Amino acid sequence: MRPVMSSARLTATLAAGAALVLQSQAALAQNCLTEREVTGLVTFALPTVMNSAITTCQPQLSPNGYFATQGRSLVARYAVGKAAAWPTAKAALFKLGGDKGDDQTRDLLAKMPDEALQPFAEGMVGQLVGSGIKPDQCVAIERGARLLAPLPPENTAELITFILSVADKPKPGKTPKLLICPAQN
Repeated sequence: MRPVMSSARLTATLAAGAALVLQSQAALAQNCLTEREVTGLVTFALPTVMNSAITTCQPQLSPNGYFATQGRSLVARYAVGKAAAWPTAKAALFKLGGDKGDDQTRDLLAKMPDEALQPFAEGMVGQLVGSGIKPDQCVAIERGARLLAPLPPENTAELITFILSVADKPKPGKTPKLLICPAQN
């Protein structure tokens, strides 16, 4: 026969467990990005991401394909909301940076004027995307862009945010690549 846990011990165990959950939720709330922040980041980065994908994939794709014939106009459409998204994207970038790097670097970046920081952020995004694309992914990337093209840019950014939030849910023992806060009702 198994021993029965006393109610006092059970209460203490539950209280300790609840405290751990609340602490982890508090840590999550400080380090996660809201869906609004992710959407702002996506809206800001999308023109750069698409431009980098078009440039990187050009040698792999048909000269009569979607990127070659309509890619630049898609980038221009996405660029319309970029300036308005910058303040939210900037806050998200600093939140993502968190306590990474030294204090001096964080302070320097925080003091940079937007006119200097924006191209810096765009360059980082473009480099990350360009270096992350493998040649055998280009056909799928072009197809994905073509399928998303009819959507208004705002809907595209929100759809990407939704996909990221669903696809990169925290799993036990694994850290998500992009920690997105649980959606609020």
